[in-house]
Amino acid sequence: MIEQRPQPEGQQPPQLPDQQTIPSIGGVDPSDRLLWSSQLKKAAYFPLFSAPHPSLPNIPLFSQGNPHGLVGMKINQQMHRSEVGVGSFVDAGLPLATTRVGQAVADMDIDWRLIPDDFIANPGVFPPPTELDSSRSQRFATYGLCFRWKDREGSTLRCFGAGRTFPSVVGGQAQLRLCAVVEILEGSGRLSGVQGCGVFNGSIESLDDLALNVVLRIMDPAKRLRTEKALSPLRSILVPDPTATLLVFLGEPDPQNPITLEMASDGHITGACVHELLRRVDIDFDIETSQGMRSKTSEGEVVGLLSFRLKIDSTDRRIPTPFQTSDALFTFFDPEGRTIGTLNANVVEGRSFQAEVEGVPPPIIRLAGFGPLLGGSGVFSDVSGMLAINGISGISARTPSILYVLRVSDPDGRFRCACS
Repeated sequence: MIEQRPQPEGQQPPQLPDQQTIPSIGGVDPSDRLLWSSQLKKAAYFPLFSAPHPSLPNIPLFSQGNPHGLVGMKINQQMHRSEVGVGSFVDAGLPLATTRVGQAVADMDIDWRLIPDDFIANPGVFPPPTELDSSRSQRFATYGLCFRWKDREGSTLRCFGAGRTFPSVVGGQAQLRLCAVVEILEGSGRLSGVQGCGVFNGSIESLDDLALNVVLRIMDPAKRLRTEKALSPLRSILVPDPTATLLVFLGEPDPQNPITLEMASDGHITGACVHELLRRVDIDFDIETSQGMRSKTSEGEVVGLLSFRLKIDSTDRRIPTPFQTSDALFTFFDPEGRTIGTLNANVVEGRSFQAEVEGVPPPIIRLAGFGPLLGGSGVFSDVSGMLAINGISGISARTPSILYVLRVSDPDGRFRCACS
């Protein structure tokens, strides 16, 4: 269940058009679509890896009636700069990921609480005590989530979100995966006034063993945070989560297969049939440049295709507005165009927020969500893990720009470059 929050001042649910007001793809100048795509890509990405805080341990929260019944945690983590990307497809087309983790760049604290399935999560409204049951998937909320950056301006990001646990078995051992979507509520310093979302993708082994990857996507039309210049060298440390590999791809419009909208009989939108190209990408950031905090995104060639059905109701007034996907198929190919493998992974919990981008026709929605990998073929035939997405889409423009983060269980390191 997606949380429903009171409508914040100045924030509206996505206003999706009816069928009569949507231009047909054939009636849109291709140069306009290229411009819209370029505008929607203007975002700064901040990939982070968590590690235990050296002086602030996590504090368990137990049920009053059960001293062993965990209902939440006061989480204190040190967040490290990381560079993530996918290199060229080598070794018979096997995609090899680059994951480098460096110096601590922020502290993160969360009041993490498990919540009942029917609980409406809002900032400041705490749930009844709900005990962790690692045998089933459960919802949780992230209260008081704050990133305290170590940049010279002492920037902060205050967020709120919700997610879900996913019991799994990796290498014969039980593992509790978790994913979440968090919305930026307020920023200060270099991040004052920013808008965006974060996706959490990781696992929890024990109170002292959290393996969390976080990717923040911040809208940046004025290029306050983006750069094409070289960043300062990352001071590498051992990857905190050596049993998983992150494969990241940037989704963009497929000119050969435009997005088609699905309508109810009364003309309101019920979803879309979506086709995207998947481009390999490398994302990194630095808080120590001469201009302060900066993010750098380097795009590579197209290495795959994605198709799915989007389920979203334009009459739904909840904030954020929920969405899901079905029939999602990731298809990857080698440099010669031969299919090397496929993956199935749907968004089981998604959240959308209304956005505005200069020069792009409304409505525009920011999208973030997550779901488990459901199986695959070829090089992905035995892969398990989680999918997280974070991006934006122009509905009338039929123009998405979505970052797809595949956290793949990889204890043998076959998907990792040697540089990891």
